[in-house]
Parts: sequence; C-alpha cells; structure tokens
Amino acid sequence: MRILALSAHVADFCSRSGGTLAKHSRAGDEVRVVALSNGERSESGGLYGGATSYSLDEIKAIRVEEGKEAAAIIGAEIRFLDWGDLSFEVSIDRIKELAHEIRDFCPDVIVTHHGPDPVSMDHDSCYKLALRAAQVAGAPGLESDLAPCRRASIFLFEATIPLTELEGFNPNVYVDVTEVWDVKLEALKAFHRAQGFLEKWYTEQAKLRAFQAQRLSGNNAIEYAEAFERVQPWVGKGLPVNEL
Repeated sequence: MRILALSAHVADFCSRSGGTLAKHSRAGDEVRVVALSNGERSESGGLYGGATSYSLDEIKAIRVEEGKEAAAIIGAEIRFLDWGDLSFEVSIDRIKELAHEIRDFCPDVIVTHHGPDPVSMDHDSCYKLALRAAQVAGAPGLESDLAPCRRASIFLFEATIPLTELEGFNPNVYVDVTEVWDVKLEALKAFHRAQGFLEKWYTEQAKLRAFQAQRLSGNNAIEYAEAFERVQPWVGKGLPVNEL
C-alpha cells in the first residue's frame, strides 16, 4: 500500500496522523509526505520573540530540518513545496502542481486536512486543493509526462484542535496507534523548538479518541487512537466490520 499525506504545514502530518503513518510504515507500506508550506509564519511561535532573532529564511530552514527529522522517525519520505503559509490560495495552477505530486507517487490512500476549516486558511486551502488534485490526477487528458492514476481513498484527519467537532469534523474511522505511540511522541519532539505544545495537545486528543474507540469497539486495550473522516463510500466484498 502507498499512503500520501498532504500537509498544509510541516508539522501537521505528524501531529494529526503520525501514529497511523508510523504503523503503516512498520507494516511495510510506502509513506510519503508532501508539505505545502513550512509553517514559518503561523506555526513557528517558539522561534519568534526569544533571545535569538531569526530571519524568515532561517525559520523556514529550521522547519525543514524538523520535518525531515520527524518524517525519518515515522518512516516516511518527505517533500517540501515551500508555497508559504498564509500565502497559498486555491488555483488551477496549484491544483495541477499537486496533481503532479499525486501522479508521481500514485497512492492508494491520501490523508489530509478536514475542511472546511474556518480557523485556518491554510488547512482549508489544503483540503480543497487535495480533493481537486486527486480528481485531476486521474484525468487522462491532463497535460503531464506522468500517467494518470486511479482515485485514491481519501481520509481527512483532525481539524484545528480543540475545536474539531465545532468545525464540523465527524470522525468515522479510528486507528489504534497504541503500539507506535512512543514513535509518534519521538517524532513530535522534532518540532519542539517551534511548537513545544504539540506533545501535550495531541496526547490529550489521542486519549480522547481512544476512549471513543473503546466504546465503539469494546476493546479497552486501546490507549491512543487517531481519528479520520472518510470522504468516499466504502466498497468491498462484504459488510465492513470492526477489526478490534
């Protein structure tokens, strides 16, 4: 299986789906992350206002190194588009560029931001771009050196916590990430300079999702879980049932 994570900012893939990506990577699946921006303006608060003054380019370079470290811990390849946070909009050129990234990897699964997200313009734009790019990537008439690929299954991860449900996030898929939770925590530590709060916030969220998963499955051994909202209906040879 090939899994592609489309991340508005460099840390989003890890904070929201890092456990799931690590679990699949350890099972032998290929995982690639595409970071649309480095989060240098809106998600690097720890690098502003301290004893050391960094330029915007220096902050971007720090965030790239953080992303590379986190991806390596999870077991994923990572690519950086450097569109600039608070700067990229939904356009046909952006859609085609992202469609090229999708064709280059031909994923079976895409994980990306829930939308609409009124709290973050970048999360919202990433959501819209991802869904449109997935459609365009399968168009046989698209001008491209890469062949079209079939439509991937798309799963949306958490919106902007702690307001995910208020933003319309309706999780209908839960992944037990208990066995790789230490891996996710180690990956989140890579972002400690810029976003030192990630470990605490997403540990609390993972415990909440685990409690929900316990009630839904009857499996009380789930300690940490990640939640997703599936975009397309499920198609299979029988009715889907819980695996746990």
